[in-house]
Amino acid sequence: MILLVVLFASLLCEVGLSTPVVLGKDAELKDQIQQEQTTLQILKEKIKETKKKRKQARKQHDSVLQSIEDLDRKLYAHRKNFKKINRQIKSVDHTLAKIGAQLADLHSSLDKRKESVRARVRLLYMEGQAGLVKPLFAARSFSMFQRRLRYLVTITKWEHALLQGYRDDLAHTDQLRAQQSESRGKLLDHKQRIEKSLKSIKSIKRAKRIVLASLKKTGNLHDRALMALQRAESRKETLLNALEQRRKLGENKMMAIPGGALVRGDLVWPVDGKVVGWFGRQKHPTFDTYVKNKGIEIETLEGEPIRAVSPGNVVYADWLKGYGLVVIVEHNKGFFSLYAHASKLVVKEGASVEAGSALGETGESGLTDKNILYFELRKGTKPVNPLKWLAKR
Repeated sequence: MILLVVLFASLLCEVGLSTPVVLGKDAELKDQIQQEQTTLQILKEKIKETKKKRKQARKQHDSVLQSIEDLDRKLYAHRKNFKKINRQIKSVDHTLAKIGAQLADLHSSLDKRKESVRARVRLLYMEGQAGLVKPLFAARSFSMFQRRLRYLVTITKWEHALLQGYRDDLAHTDQLRAQQSESRGKLLDHKQRIEKSLKSIKSIKRAKRIVLASLKKTGNLHDRALMALQRAESRKETLLNALEQRRKLGENKMMAIPGGALVRGDLVWPVDGKVVGWFGRQKHPTFDTYVKNKGIEIETLEGEPIRAVSPGNVVYADWLKGYGLVVIVEHNKGFFSLYAHASKLVVKEGASVEAGSALGETGESGLTDKNILYFELRKGTKPVNPLKWLAKR
């Protein structure tokens, strides 16, 4: 009996001692799980916030690219209007030159007619009122009278024609002077419109420089300029990949590609100018950041002709965010050439071009504030160094 009591007491002691230990471990495990869950939740929140910021950054830079394209489109419209006004000025100048020449001829004719009229008036004054009919009275026969009468009629008609011609020249002179005055008014109006267009162009360029300058400021997560360039690059790659896919599927074979295979070191230069951006890792000419160039940049004057480097078909001719006005030409053997930052395009998609054919004019559209032509050459989707393919110069 005593043994049973001792054994029971021992059992109670064991249970009493072990239960607090087990409960303590459970509480510690629960605390650890709670801490892990809290840490995981914080991490999830951070990931969510980072994604949100990245999405906002992408939207912001897409918005910046859209703003730049909108400004480029306005600039394009003003330049087009500017050129139209210039053509009108040239037309008015031509009209004024013609009027000036006609007036000079008329003044010469008027001087001659005026002198003839004066001479005739002086003669009539000297002969008096009867001077005109004196020869008739002096006729010794009827036939002589008729001859002198015919002569006098001819003289009278000539004098009448002289006076009428003088009056007509005066009227024509007045008409030409009125036209001259009207043309000068138009010329002045056109020149005022030119000045307004120039102010608008300068204002748009200034606004674009402000937008580009805003990209040079560093953000919390990414360099703004690099982010914008990457977004533009992504759009360009998507387009080129789609064109290559189209080529592989044979969708572009509806129209034969002119010319033969491209020859290394034999391609026409796309524009006259100085190479300022090289193939490979380079410092961007506008932003203080390094990029991996898949083409070259050629600095040139605004309005220089952009030329096709080899025969081919135009497969793209439109705006491309970040690159401005862009032309892409497909050549034989799966080659593509890309020309960006144009101010004007003179070809449309589907056009066939020869080596040296005009594609457009140089400018500063897209992510640049300099007159630069960005040029790429690709074999399929793989960029190749254009300088190894362009003719030596």
